[in-house]
Amino acid sequence: MSRRAAALAGTIAAAALAVAGCSADDEPSTQPPATYTSVPAPAMSSSAAPSAAPSSAAGNAGQSNVKRGADTGEAGVDVLVTVGYQGGKVTPETGVVDVKVGNKVKITVTSDQADNVDVQDQPGESVALTPKKAQDITLTVTKPGDTKVTLRQSGALLVTVHAA
Repeated sequence: MSRRAAALAGTIAAAALAVAGCSADDEPSTQPPATYTSVPAPAMSSSAAPSAAPSSAAGNAGQSNVKRGADTGEAGVDVLVTVGYQGGKVTPETGVVDVKVGNKVKITVTSDQADNVDVQDQPGESVALTPKKAQDITLTVTKPGDTKVTLRQSGALLVTVHAA
C-alpha cells in the first residue's frame, strides 16, 4: 500500500471513530456533551396554526387583540379586532384575521394622529380618527376573499380580513 493510501485509510479510520463517539478505552462517557445545539420548533403558517376559534372558522391563535363570539362582549359582533397606530407603527401587528362569510367584524382603532380608516372595496365604510380616541368601524363580510383595512393618509395596513 502506498503512503498516500495508508494516510487516507488512517484518516478515514480516525474519522469513523470520532463519528461513532468511541474513545480509546471504549467506555461510555458519563459527561454531557461539551456543546448543545438548540433546534427551534418549525414555524407554522397562519393556515396551519392551531385554532382557538370554533372549528367552523379558521383561527388566529396567539392574536391577543382578536376576540371571537361571546368573547367580544358585544351582541351581534362575531369578531372584534383591536389595533393601534402609534409612532408610525401598527401595534400589535394583527396580520390576517380569518372569518366566515356573513360574520360581522368590528375593528377598534386608536391612533396618535388624525387619519381616516378605509375598508378596501367598500367606499362607504370609512371613519375619521381623532388622535388618542378609540374609533370603531364595523363591516359585514359578504363574499370570500381578502379585505384590507388601512389608514388613508399614512397608507398603513391595519388588518387584512380573510373570509372563507
